[in-house]
Amino acid sequence: MVNSSFPKLKAIATAIVGSCVIASLFHQSYLLQSAIVDRPPTRILQRILLLEKASESEDTHAVYRWARRHVRPHARLPEPSKETILFWHIPKSGGSTAKSIYKCIGKKVSIASQPGEIMKLKHMGLVPSEQPDIIFSSFPDFAIAHLYDESHKARVLAMFRHPVDRLVSKFYYLQVATWENTYRPEWKDMDILEWVQNHNADNNHMVKKLAGKGQTEPADETDLKRAKRTVWQRMIVGVTEEMEESIHRFNIVAGISDTSVRGRVCMKQFFARSGKEKRRNSVSYSKIEKGHPAWDYLAERNQFDIELYELVLKLFKKQKGLIDSYRTLETWSS
Repeated sequence: MVNSSFPKLKAIATAIVGSCVIASLFHQSYLLQSAIVDRPPTRILQRILLLEKASESEDTHAVYRWARRHVRPHARLPEPSKETILFWHIPKSGGSTAKSIYKCIGKKVSIASQPGEIMKLKHMGLVPSEQPDIIFSSFPDFAIAHLYDESHKARVLAMFRHPVDRLVSKFYYLQVATWENTYRPEWKDMDILEWVQNHNADNNHMVKKLAGKGQTEPADETDLKRAKRTVWQRMIVGVTEEMEESIHRFNIVAGISDTSVRGRVCMKQFFARSGKEKRRNSVSYSKIEKGHPAWDYLAERNQFDIELYELVLKLFKKQKGLIDSYRTLETWSS
């Protein structure tokens, strides 16, 4: 009687334990700041390693394959001297500002904007050579799949912006950006409602990029689900509304000091301007708000990106504890 029921009891126990581990991963992995000062570093390390194992076993069919194989999960402590950062540059979301800051600080920055450039850098052995400190790319899936490997995994940073605000900014920026290949002078005298209804094809940009889809290809619920899981488990996120805090967090992950003389000068150059950050590649324009026909039209056609962005906002709050744990362990180990 006992022997016949044992396999069933074991299966039930395994399922319960598995559910607890998964729940712990999603609801507690970023709350490491709780009582963190009272924990010895070995306890924190054990906790992070446990989360890493749970993450690796749970996300097999949800996280994109390129991210699962070539991107370090959050549970792995940053090793700046052994990692090459991949910064996902989402257009009109603060990527150019971040690039300027890191160049100012003296970091070696490489640009891998297009698949052709990425393949050229792959043949050069860019990541194994450890030449760049940070690689900026608008094609995260392609860049990570081809530039990194099992022995040289990426640490991914990304700055996010509300999808509607991003597209409105793009509309006004490309009217005057003569230096860009995508310069659109014909948009200058165009009403924004006409543009969103008849000329904009850049919808659900973020979800499509993570799926490796082109601008004209549709995104679906599966793409959204995998994008959410990939961002949640594999990316350190920033948001343009909290640019200074975002860059500060990125610096901790990348092992960059923003309290050194040069770091302070560069951070002050971009953020100590009457409380407003100094942004690269930005133009002035009148914002439109929710309720404006153009805003609502864009929101309707970018529902997947908006849902992903809302997840990013939650993740940004939760990752404070994760970043604090990185910093605490750095202090203990120094």
